[in-house]
Amino acid sequence: MILLLFYLCRPTLAQSPHAATWSAEPFGPDGPWNAVQVSLGGQAELSLFPGRVFSSFVTTSDYCAFNNSIPHCASGTYLKDAAVASARLNPNARINYRPPAQELIRGIETLGYTSFYLDAINVGFPLGAIMNHTLNIIESPTQMLAYPGGTWYPIFTGCLSLGAPDRFQVFDGMGTPGQADTPTINASMIPWALKEEGQTLSSSFSLHYGSAAPSAKVSGSLLYGGYDRSRVAGDVLSLDGDLSTLINIKDISIRVIKGSSPFANQTTPSSPNPTAITGLLAQGNSTITPAGLPVLLDPCSPYLTLPKSTCDAIASHLPVTYNPSLGLYLWNTTSPSYTPIITSASALTLTLTGTRNTESTTINIPFAHLNLTLTTPFVPSPVPYFPCFTGGTGTYVLGRAFFQDAFLGANWERKKTWLAQAPGPNISGRMDAVNIQPDQEAVEKGGNDWERSWEGFWTVLGKGEAGEPGSKTGEDGGGGSEGAGGGGGGGGGNESSPTAAGQEATAGLSTAAVAGIAVGAAVAVLGVGLLFYLRRRARKPQASPPLHQAASPYEADGKEKSLPHSGSGSWHGAPAEVSDMDNRVFEVSDVDHRVYEMPVNSPDWQTVRLGATRGGGGFT
Repeated sequence: MILLLFYLCRPTLAQSPHAATWSAEPFGPDGPWNAVQVSLGGQAELSLFPGRVFSSFVTTSDYCAFNNSIPHCASGTYLKDAAVASARLNPNARINYRPPAQELIRGIETLGYTSFYLDAINVGFPLGAIMNHTLNIIESPTQMLAYPGGTWYPIFTGCLSLGAPDRFQVFDGMGTPGQADTPTINASMIPWALKEEGQTLSSSFSLHYGSAAPSAKVSGSLLYGGYDRSRVAGDVLSLDGDLSTLINIKDISIRVIKGSSPFANQTTPSSPNPTAITGLLAQGNSTITPAGLPVLLDPCSPYLTLPKSTCDAIASHLPVTYNPSLGLYLWNTTSPSYTPIITSASALTLTLTGTRNTESTTINIPFAHLNLTLTTPFVPSPVPYFPCFTGGTGTYVLGRAFFQDAFLGANWERKKTWLAQAPGPNISGRMDAVNIQPDQEAVEKGGNDWERSWEGFWTVLGKGEAGEPGSKTGEDGGGGSEGAGGGGGGGGGNESSPTAAGQEATAGLSTAAVAGIAVGAAVAVLGVGLLFYLRRRARKPQASPPLHQAASPYEADGKEKSLPHSGSGSWHGAPAEVSDMDNRVFEVSDVDHRVYEMPVNSPDWQTVRLGATRGGGGFT
């Protein structure tokens, strides 16, 4: 009887969302980023970034062996020899299709092609591994990431499948010519398999990457068959289709949520509100129409891959320097506004709409999550950077930097995708898991207030705390400290001018006293003038002195000569010292650029860069 009751209750107990386990350590030389623990073929666990449709992508142990001097396999590797290659499934069947590696990372130019393997996959499923899941194998030195400067870098971590609208990934059998037996291969999709096994109620998923930022960590959330309602902290944008469906960015702005503003160039023609800098998406680019910029959602890409004009418009308000080799913007950590910005109650705000432009939502990414770190092999030593990326293939992409603060979900059975604001670090660790029904077309907002979820993790800047040169915001923005001339209203805070001081000094004198002073001053001026005239007449005329040739840095024969001066360097061509006044931290100038640029020909840089350029053959 007990066994019968257990059997009858089993489907109800099992049909609940399955939460993936996240790795204890983050990964990636351009994050780091949270990742999910996965077991493939019963092998030791490795970590993958969740976000792919249909297949999962994995790096192999062979791939890591091509250049083990470059640390690019910290998340673990896959031993493909233990897998079942598609060609071995049947002597007469094989998968000839080799998809481009570009399908792994849409926001960076990705070179080479992958091979298909089928193997068991387990993300901690209660009933064990799912069989015959498709793996795209990263195994060749030709499979590389190509950055704008022409340098190739390895693929650091694979990507986990979130499913697809189709139950199977179907491959038509390509048999031996003349053979009639050409079977079709049906590869398993994770959320569909979980539903068919009775583990979940629907083929669906939800994802919030969270952040590994030391000052504002947010744990990741990945559920198959449901969603964590506490990770939905804003209006939900519903989209038809899957992750290949484009959405539109209507605008990008910089918003001061609370307190004073640490940003340069606060006032712009399109930003009448002193707490927001708007119109950054299309600034300087007439090809971006009012309909917005179509972009892909790709959690497997790391950056915000956007037009350079857009990145430059955002960067003009930040203490950053553009690095053309990487296509990224590096924070100037010596700027007095750097710390106020990355700790402030401010955010980069994206306004997004669906393809029909009938509804919209906003996603706020606080600057604490936009202060990411580049490490080897991108740079010799860690460098903070702002993740607006100008490279890629021409497709604009919102990647992991975006999904630190965005909720993503889908019901594959209804072909519906959802996007919403995700909360910050000040939330309870308790999950509010909710089933996604097979016919469900919307998800509900949870109880977390977004601004409150950041309390204690950002700083509400007061007056004088925002760094220089930044502008203050607030109702009394024109106010200042009291001076000798009175209170700080209106133009208060400005130093008193000499004219104003003189007016105050004479205000208490009588009319007679003022008249006497004026007469005395006139007599003194006449006396000085007469004395000057008499002395000039007493002088004898003198010949004009010869030109002082030594005042020029060139000798009479035209050759350059050295002039005595202090400091190092020569007179011409040497970089001058940059004084405190010249260190304009808000300009993206050549002088600032030299602080962060990694010269390609530098011997030190050669020790950490791969040396594989577009004309090369892979790792060195």
